[in-house]
Amino acid sequence: MSLQSFKSTFDEILRQNPLPKKHTWKLQQQVNMGYRSNQDWFEVLYRTRASYQCNHRHNWESSWSMISFLVRLDVKQGFGRVRMKRFGQRCNLCKNDDEYHLGVCSPVQVWFTVQRLLLHILLRYYEKRSDCDSIMEQYIIPINEVPQGRSGSGPHQRHCCEACANDRCQEVFNKLTKKK
Repeated sequence: MSLQSFKSTFDEILRQNPLPKKHTWKLQQQVNMGYRSNQDWFEVLYRTRASYQCNHRHNWESSWSMISFLVRLDVKQGFGRVRMKRFGQRCNLCKNDDEYHLGVCSPVQVWFTVQRLLLHILLRYYEKRSDCDSIMEQYIIPINEVPQGRSGSGPHQRHCCEACANDRCQEVFNKLTKKK
């Protein structure tokens, strides 16, 4: 799904179920990775499954499709901003493929990813409630369920992964999702 799919899903959910205190929230594309060092932003890093296709029509699936959301609320202005970065992957079959291709997530995955993002926003800025999280966990692939050794689902190809190149993949994801 495209950035527009995430935006329209984000806007639709907020239209149907506005967040407390009538703050306005906007989802935007993150174009500069430098924002993550800013103390006012917090990061939500998601791992999901996506289908990919390169320019030579090679197809593959990955359970390590990473999405970074940087979130900030300006309470004085009543305005929240989410900057989204979808990380791509290079084709493992194409020689000298220097382009990262963005994966396609199903509409259901987009919807649940946005729901989980909004849950993090609720927990961070509004209330401490996690009981609604359990139904959504089935749509985010846990680390211990990463397919291994099957066709199209082999070991993680770090040299093809944009998230790895930006230090936003396995190690960081494992740290962020570690049970405390």
